[in-house]
Amino acid sequence: MLSSAVLAVGAAALVAAQAPSYAPIRVDCPSDSILSDAGNPLEGTQQLPQGEQDYISRRRSQVLPNQWQSYLQDNATGSTGYDAVQIAQQQPNLGIAVSGGGLRASLFGAGTISALDSRNSSTAGGLLQLATYLTGVSGGSWTTTSIALNDLEPIYSLVLGINDSTSGGWLLDRDILAPGGIISFGNNGDYYDTLEADVRAKADAGFPISLTDLWGRALSYHFLNETNEDNFYSTSAPHDQGTLFSAIKYTQNFQSAAMPLPILVTTSRVSEESQQANDSTTVIPLENVGFEISPYSFGSFEPGLAAYIPTEYLGTQLDNGQPTNRCVQYFDNAGFAMGSSASLFNAVQESFAGAAFADVISYLLQAITDLDPPEGSVDLVANYPNSFMNYNPSTGYSFQSAGNEILQITDGGEDGQNVGFMPLLVRSREVDVIFAIDGSADTSETYANGTSLIATSDKSALYMQNFTAFPPIPSTQQDFLEQGLTTRPTFFGCNSTTGGNMSETGAYPLVIYHPNHAGNNPGATNYSTFKLSYEYDEVVSFLDAAHELAMRGYPSPESPTEPDEQWPLCLKCAVVDRARARANINRTAECQACMDRYCWSDGIADSLINATNTAQNNTPSPQPESGATSLGSVSTFAGVAAALVGGLALLA
Repeated sequence: MLSSAVLAVGAAALVAAQAPSYAPIRVDCPSDSILSDAGNPLEGTQQLPQGEQDYISRRRSQVLPNQWQSYLQDNATGSTGYDAVQIAQQQPNLGIAVSGGGLRASLFGAGTISALDSRNSSTAGGLLQLATYLTGVSGGSWTTTSIALNDLEPIYSLVLGINDSTSGGWLLDRDILAPGGIISFGNNGDYYDTLEADVRAKADAGFPISLTDLWGRALSYHFLNETNEDNFYSTSAPHDQGTLFSAIKYTQNFQSAAMPLPILVTTSRVSEESQQANDSTTVIPLENVGFEISPYSFGSFEPGLAAYIPTEYLGTQLDNGQPTNRCVQYFDNAGFAMGSSASLFNAVQESFAGAAFADVISYLLQAITDLDPPEGSVDLVANYPNSFMNYNPSTGYSFQSAGNEILQITDGGEDGQNVGFMPLLVRSREVDVIFAIDGSADTSETYANGTSLIATSDKSALYMQNFTAFPPIPSTQQDFLEQGLTTRPTFFGCNSTTGGNMSETGAYPLVIYHPNHAGNNPGATNYSTFKLSYEYDEVVSFLDAAHELAMRGYPSPESPTEPDEQWPLCLKCAVVDRARARANINRTAECQACMDRYCWSDGIADSLINATNTAQNNTPSPQPESGATSLGSVSTFAGVAAALVGGLALLA
């Protein structure tokens, strides 16, 4: 998988980058404990994994200062009026977050990132190259992983497979669950036989398996790079079954600290019974511990756990920090990591009932049963041998899943947080600004409406015990809609009182919220979450539309179809605003004008409502997009179940 991207590293490193099969292996444990206490930011003891610290330090000292200086001096995106050298010395710290929402979110995230890529001539600024972190949830995790493991390949080349003779791109014309279609039943049979053979190897090695393993193997055919049009149905081609998430560390751009650190976001379920007893509107309650997967670590910085293990030892069972057996390697399969962030079968169970659901789940469960899963495997979630069993967090709080031998990991959006904010709110990461790409299906038109921001705001206020803070936002989705905050980018948290010091208690990053919206219909971007294949022309149109939306900014209410020419400058003002504050520099007139235009506060809510009404009166009524489907957020997981019915029923 890494043959075209790996530097001349040693043989041992190459072995660590690529497993011989999908099956993990058992190895001797290192002499030191593999479990690390993440500490408490309120006591000044919170610390990042050493590998992450080293990478970020190298990136921020050797790569980013010159890039920030060049970005600020680039007059093509406007002049802030600040001293570029002085701002660059303050080390602006940017995170980009790509939401969940199936292939729609993957493509919306990809098209948006294309507009933030300095290699493109029509760009809003090279924020991709400037970012310190890149997070992904569910469908967004597919984009994040694909970008990272394909060595920061330009988006159109990455997705469409152009300029690459070995990779076919994302191959979205082939349905993830039934790529051969109804007519090509035999090809589907070969496809499933290959997936099941890979997962059987994991079960035979004694590791728990579930539907997520099959799902993750299917995703690998599309978002990694060893599968193309010619070998798609080959039962002997590798199809990235041994590609590890930690292999990102061996790509050229990572080796030179030239890419943002990727992090996948998941959440946890204590048990099926606890899920069924949950009386909230989300599948998983907000108080459940969220987990993150990076090339360096797996764990959580939330007060309910505040611990992590090295990603290379993922799958190792620990009891209060001590191994119960030998340690494990090769568990961090890249497909399984993507599948874990998008493991929504338990959500389907909760929200989609009836004969069709029963039929498809019966088939899936039978397929897993036929693979002879080890005792204790939990069918509808991602199964992780619990490295935090009987662990008592030093924070004084209890870990909910401490009594489980299997840590049950689910789709990162099941608690309502469909944008991966939480890793970027970790105090020790000191993130200044988050560019939040929200491709969620919250409305009846399958657009975003701020639901994920509200969920993260609620979690931060109710369950994070001051470990993190989130900027002020409107309190309801209706407020987002009425104030027009779903139809253009908005800056939240512009006027922090901490002087740009992100390590202070109560400090929060500035959030640049970029929701998927109609945008005067540059092209369809609101396809249903359960659309599991896209024709080539649909992919190109989607990428073009998402790229254009990211370039539009906030059009004038009087001319809502015209892009804001100042948007690249305003974006620049926002991403360096915390660094400006740390340097004790007043905002220039140019940047203050941008903040007046894009920043939200309670005080301007009424004027925003008036502006929204004006814009709506001046904008032609949008026509339904060809191929788009109206599905609200309540239907998201039900929609995936419907896709499962349509795809896997072919094998029944």
